[in-house]
Amino acid sequence: MWRRGGNLEGDTANFIETEQLLKYDGFKSSFLQVRGSIPLLWEQIVDLSYKPRLSVIEHQDTSLVVKRHFHDLLQRYGDTIAVDLTDQHGNESLLNLAFATEMEKLPEIRYVSFDFHQCCGNSNFDNLKLLYDEIAEDFEKHGYFLQTTQGELLEDQKGILRSNCIDCLDRTNVTQVMWIHIGSGFFQRPTYLMIFSPFCLCFEIVIVSFAE
Repeated sequence: MWRRGGNLEGDTANFIETEQLLKYDGFKSSFLQVRGSIPLLWEQIVDLSYKPRLSVIEHQDTSLVVKRHFHDLLQRYGDTIAVDLTDQHGNESLLNLAFATEMEKLPEIRYVSFDFHQCCGNSNFDNLKLLYDEIAEDFEKHGYFLQTTQGELLEDQKGILRSNCIDCLDRTNVTQVMWIHIGSGFFQRPTYLMIFSPFCLCFEIVIVSFAE
């Protein structure tokens, strides 16, 4: 969990692809998203402090590292939205600013910086709606995969959302659970699925476990 940043090939620590699969009443749905450490050359030295200080490593190939990382995402998933949940003030702001600066060089990627702690502190997770409102149009264009059990394709996912914080754990978990709720066509299309209480309860248990 203490691995941070990317390597010169553009691979990042803590990179995870998560696929939500739902099957119900003759329909199958899939929603895919990814998380991963900020694709810069940086480190966080482990010590006994609550928030170990981080350091951004200056390197002549930093821009190339970022470009390689997102080129790979574009090749694999299509249109990409990058959501950075790190703090815009304090120690994390150095990394936040460095990432934002590099992303300005990649206009083909939709980059959004959302200060999770500032906006959702004291468990005000309803404020994540501010983040969703900012990217809703692009996010909904990505869609999701939906087919009948007979194999008829009704919807297809056309892009990916990439989320990160510092360690790709708590802030990323909470935010990805929101994408799961919104990204699933089952919860937006009542003609495909009526939301019965037992199903909803089971789903809530699953996503709470995911966030842990």
